[in-house]
Amino acid sequence: MKELLYSVKMRASRREMGKERHISGAERIVGKECLESVCSQLLDRAVNHARGESDFINIKIEKIPGESVEICDALPVTTCEVKTAEEGRRKLAELLKMSGIDKEREILERMKETWKMRGAMLLNVDTLERMEPDPDRGVRATYMDEADSTGRHGKNHFREALVLATKVSGHKNIVGELCISDDPDYVTGYFASKKLGYVRITKLKEAGCPDGGRIFLFRGNREEADDCIRYLEKKKMLVRINDNL
Repeated sequence: MKELLYSVKMRASRREMGKERHISGAERIVGKECLESVCSQLLDRAVNHARGESDFINIKIEKIPGESVEICDALPVTTCEVKTAEEGRRKLAELLKMSGIDKEREILERMKETWKMRGAMLLNVDTLERMEPDPDRGVRATYMDEADSTGRHGKNHFREALVLATKVSGHKNIVGELCISDDPDYVTGYFASKKLGYVRITKLKEAGCPDGGRIFLFRGNREEADDCIRYLEKKKMLVRINDNL
C-alpha cells in the first residue's frame, strides 16, 4: 500500500474523586478524504456514550505512510451461545484449557483488576506476573482498523474487536486474549488466539453492568514482553473482514 494514510484516535474521560475515569476510546486509519467525517463520528461517540458524559475529549490525527501498514486477514470467527454470564465464564475457562493454559481460574479472577484500566493487562500465563510498565494504564493495542471501513458509520463492537484481536494474536508470544466489553449495553465478550480463532461468547456479564476489560495472555521472558509491547503499540495494521460477518 503506497498511499498516504492518517491515524485518527479518540479518547474521552472524566475526573472522578481526583482520578481519571475512562469513558470511551476508538481509532481509525483512513485516507485524507475521510478525515472530516471520521472525526465527526468519533466526536459523536465520545459525547453520547453509555458510560456517561466526558469532561475531556482528545482527537489525535497523525500521518502514516501507506507502506508501513500491513494488511492481513481476520481471525476465523465462531459463536458460542450461552444463556447466563456464569455459563459464559465456564466456557472461557474451557477455552483457556484448550489453549494450553493451566491457571484458568486464577486468570479469570484477575479480570477484576482490569475494570478501570485504560488499556489491557499483559499477563504471563505461567507465573501470573503482570508485564506492563504502568499497571494503571496497561498496554494499548493501537494503529489498526478494518481494511475496507470507508462506508462504516457508528460503532460496531464485533468488527472493532475482531480487528484488535487479529492484531494482538499476531505476536509470537501472545497465546490468547480475554475481553469483556465495558459498555453497559453490550454483554457479549470473546476469547481469541491463533489456535482457536475468535470465539464470541454471547453473555459474559449482566445488562447494565459497566465493568469490562482485557487481558493479553503472554508466554515468554521480560525481553520478549518489551518486544510484544512495542508491537502492540506501534505496529500498523489493516484487517480484511469477510463481508458476511
